[in-house]
Order: sequence, then structure tokens, then C-alpha cells
Amino acid sequence: MMAFIGLALFSCSKKDKVDGNDEPPINPIPGLGETAGDIPGTAFVLPQGIVLEGAITGESLNPLCKEVGTGRFVDVYLILKNTASAAVNVTLPAGLTLKSVSGEDQNGILADSYDISIAQGTACIIKLNAYCANASKHPSSYTSRYTFGPICNVPAITYLLKLLKNKDLSKDEDHSAQGIIWMITDNTTASENSGTVWKLVKEQIALLPNK
Repeated sequence: MMAFIGLALFSCSKKDKVDGNDEPPINPIPGLGETAGDIPGTAFVLPQGIVLEGAITGESLNPLCKEVGTGRFVDVYLILKNTASAAVNVTLPAGLTLKSVSGEDQNGILADSYDISIAQGTACIIKLNAYCANASKHPSSYTSRYTFGPICNVPAITYLLKLLKNKDLSKDEDHSAQGIIWMITDNTTASENSGTVWKLVKEQIALLPNK
């Protein structure tokens, strides 16, 4: 997967402007890649009646009532309990991040949106397979603990998610999407080279299966 990043770095030898089209500049993003800081975005709030029981953890929990996500490096478990008087739908949106408590593990990000219906009075154990947003850090493990981060609204991330929206990432057998995401989250080239990076990103996305 890291080959995608190397490919982007190698290919960005010629400066090219992205002005005049809808491609946003790719700049370092706080909390992603090797950039310090809090991930920018809008706060994620669970719907009324749904509470998170315990921690979001890398430790396996059973029995599962739902598994969502197509990432492979930030695999976490969480328990959502419905305290309402009827079933409640929980949407985990594309761009939702998972923040490592230790700061040593990779932060996670969802590339697609998922709806989970939780029946009245049910405590639902969910496995969430998120993509890695920090290539140089450790993947999640049984000792990892996470919190919900914001829904990342950085233009480069929202544009990337738009490009991925009609792709069936569940059929991405080579896990190419992870490398594509790293090309944005871990990009270290100058922003004036963003056009070249987006060209590479679009070429790789075109190879992914459609929904």
C-alpha cells in the first residue's frame, strides 16, 4: 500500500496549479499523516436514545450484531445501547474519524456511510473496520482504545470521499483504497503539486469496482 505514496512523491517533480477546476489543494491535515494536532471537522453526535457503553476498543467483543467498514488497519469494537422506546437508526457517515487515545496507534477514517438499526432495549456490539489515516503509526491491536473523532471536513478529504462514493469498496480485494487514502492523508508534497497527485488518485480510483 505504501507504494502509492511513493508513486505520488516520485511523480510530483513538476509543479502544476489546480486553480480553475474543482480539485482542492492537498495540504498537511492536523491529526492525519505525520501532522500533529486535532483532526478538523464537525462533531459526531449519536442520535437521541443511543449511548456508547464502555470504550471503543481494539479488543475483540462478541457476539457481534453488526460489522461495517472496509478498512483493515483500524479494526475496533464498540457497544451502542438503545435506551429509547423504539428502534433507532444510527448513521456512521463517510469521513467519520476514530481518534487513538494513546496517540501511538493509527487514527481511523470511514470512506463510506453506514446505517445501523438498533432495536429498543438492545445493546449492539459493532465491529467497525476503518481505514488508516496515519501510515507511519501502529495498526489497532487488542490494547488500543479510541474515541469518536469529528467528521473530517477538510476539502481534500471531502473531495476524495466524493470520488470514492460510487465505488464498491467491499470488492476491493487488493485493498487499493487504503493506498489511495494515504496519498491524501500522508501526502508530503507541496500544495502546488496537488494536480499531479489528484491525477494519480483518479487513475487508481478508476480501477476500483463500481457499486
